Amino acid sequence: MPPEEIGFIPHTPAVLKQIFSRRGIIPSKRFGQNFLIDQNILLSIPDIADLKEDDVVLEIGTGTGGLTRLLAARSRHVFTVEVDKKLFELASDILKFYTNVTLINADILKTKHELNEDITSLIFNWLNEHKQTPIKVVSNLPYNISTPVIINLLEGDLSVGLMVLMLQKEITERMAAIPGTREYGILSVITQLFSEVEVVKTLPPEVFWPRPEVHSALVKVVVHKEKYTGRISEYPFFIKIVYAIFTSRRKTLINSLEKLNLPGVSRGHLMVILKDMQLDERIRGENLGVDQLVCLSEAIGKLKNS
Repeated sequence: MPPEEIGFIPHTPAVLKQIFSRRGIIPSKRFGQNFLIDQNILLSIPDIADLKEDDVVLEIGTGTGGLTRLLAARSRHVFTVEVDKKLFELASDILKFYTNVTLINADILKTKHELNEDITSLIFNWLNEHKQTPIKVVSNLPYNISTPVIINLLEGDLSVGLMVLMLQKEITERMAAIPGTREYGILSVITQLFSEVEVVKTLPPEVFWPRPEVHSALVKVVVHKEKYTGRISEYPFFIKIVYAIFTSRRKTLINSLEKLNLPGVSRGHLMVILKDMQLDERIRGENLGVDQLVCLSEAIGKLKNS
């Protein structure tokens, strides 16, 4: 194998084009394949993730293995997932000397809204066997799957302590958005419910090849699932309320909630709850912060279950 294919030469566009030409690889828009070519940014990512030698890392989107090698050099084990068969074969050659890397050729999503259970089970079993938890997720995450992956990682049973992700800038703005703004929505609520979000830096299109049509951002997500432990008695019901609000965000909060037709919960009941929360009856749900949404769902849930 030529030396550039095992990482002796930085992955510049020229080098990548040579490698891809020999391998018959064409970057896929369908898979959101934009490869980070700025070496300074690449080298900074393990530091941002504060990687330690006993950390276990999940990377989604192995690509050419450029980031994977850096993660493996700084951590105990890396699980890295690549859906593209030809990129998987290339990465397998590049990473074959790394004994602490498990490379998986699969889609991280089982369905549009669910993580691949085979992958999560593999990680669960390794963690149990090695008595290790939690993991860190460090990825140049394909933009076309970023929202469902982030939501699944935050809501799921896999113990995640930290995520450092390269994402479309618009997604990071939604994650960190405040109530009442256009960007504030379901992703904002779930992210802020379970974690603290810090946008580390904005990345221009030219730090990737091929260049995406949008700006990107590097975001650090510190997961604190215990923040609302004990405060949300029925998480599926809380999410049902959130979805009802944000799928009809132009409606008033009362009208959005009435559409749910919850047993034992009348418009009059909802009016009382809003009054107790000191909220105007004409308010839209998109103006409620996470704490207010939790209080609202708990109050409605008590009525529903009484």
